[in-house]
Amino acid sequence: MPDEAAPPPAIQHLRISTHDLPHGDYVAAVRELLGRDLLGSDLRHADGGVRPLAGFRYHATLSLLGPGAAYIHGAHTPMQARRTAALMADGMDDIFIALTHGTAGSATLCHPKGEIAVPQGSIVLMSKAREHCGINPWHAVTTGLQVPRAALARRLPRLEEAPMHVFHPGAPGTDSAALALDYAALLARQGSLSCTALTAAAEHLHQLLASAIDAPRAASRPPPGQAQQARLALMRRDIHKYLNQRGFDLRQLARLHNTTPRQVQRMLATQDTSFTGVLGEARMQHAHALLTSPAHQHLRVLEIALDSGFDGISAFSRAFRRHFGITPTEAREAAQAR
Repeated sequence: MPDEAAPPPAIQHLRISTHDLPHGDYVAAVRELLGRDLLGSDLRHADGGVRPLAGFRYHATLSLLGPGAAYIHGAHTPMQARRTAALMADGMDDIFIALTHGTAGSATLCHPKGEIAVPQGSIVLMSKAREHCGINPWHAVTTGLQVPRAALARRLPRLEEAPMHVFHPGAPGTDSAALALDYAALLARQGSLSCTALTAAAEHLHQLLASAIDAPRAASRPPPGQAQQARLALMRRDIHKYLNQRGFDLRQLARLHNTTPRQVQRMLATQDTSFTGVLGEARMQHAHALLTSPAHQHLRVLEIALDSGFDGISAFSRAFRRHFGITPTEAREAAQAR
């Protein structure tokens, strides 16, 4: 008789409640069992004290959405959750997002370099590998999603080791982060899914989070083509800067901009020019400015030629006449006559 098909894997749920903690040493249980062991945090009252935890209440459901994601939905009284350097010894580098709905005011996210206000409707993104402290000063409901950093790093090669960000309503990335939380909540309500469906769902969650993380950076990037224009402007600036330096060539310019001579030529070709063309134009404009400036009338034509990157007056005069249609001397005389 053929074996029956294995049932689809159930999404695992873990109910967490301070009602289940021992009453004899309640505060210690909150800090050790709930805080350090389960949440990986040093739990305290919102004011930072330990004693007020006697009145602390926390009720949540943790849903394991396969090996690649975990979703939590919980209600709690005012609290402070610290991820300390000592707790970071567990080696966890998971990344999580959290959205807290409270009665009023803002939460606060503290880190070694300062603190960030987290208004209502904002979503916090944080790494377990970063020292931080979240302070919620009100009775609130918090939803959160946690995924392995490695799952996001595959989609974001430049992902920080321990990212931190606050997505404010309407800001780039906030919609994707909120959608990830909503999708995780929807998955958590499913009784079971096939392995293929659960894997695909986790992949979708990872993609939504990656999109959220990348959105602020994408918004700050120049539009397509503008970045290259800015780089070309810097190259032209350096050509003008070094035009009188003997031996300055295409290879040196490419080295200054961490690229190859071929790539420099390709970029300049988009402006219908070349390194030689830009350098020649820069030298001519520099020479013309010196020849026609009253402040430089004391300079001999030979000095201007050398300062413009030419080896001698003959080559300079030919290039100048070819470019402007007159000789250097004629350009100076015309300027003096005005």
